[in-house]
Amino acid sequence: MRASTNETDARTKLVVIMGAGRVGLSAAVSLSDEGHTVHLLDLSEGAFELVPQGKVEDGQIVPMVGDGTLEKDLRRAMTQDADVFIAVSRKDASNAMAAQMAKHVFRVSTVICRINDPTRKEMYSQLGLVTISATRMVTDMVLDASRA
Repeated sequence: MRASTNETDARTKLVVIMGAGRVGLSAAVSLSDEGHTVHLLDLSEGAFELVPQGKVEDGQIVPMVGDGTLEKDLRRAMTQDADVFIAVSRKDASNAMAAQMAKHVFRVSTVICRINDPTRKEMYSQLGLVTISATRMVTDMVLDASRA
């Protein structure tokens, strides 16, 4: 595990992202544009088709076929050395399980977990995970727009 210091934001981070869909890929590209190394884990090799080839060749994004709910695949993705772990697959249960493993087994300091079911979001937040619910955010935006 990497040492945590106040200089963390100024240095290159290792980020492991589970889920190479639109959100995962967009985050991977943006984080690599900021100079970070991203290990992108997905169950399907086809999920990596849109990863910019230059970023793969340069080692900025490392695509890996694997299951983020399995300890062996998380180890292969170097989660034990990660500064940040992001779980953004399409399945809440998989995201929650992978995020909890990253936080409690691998001791990753920053763990972000997409939970589409807003009723479960608070429960996972109480487990020390940064939770994001697109459902809740879009609902709030719709309600705000309807009141304008």
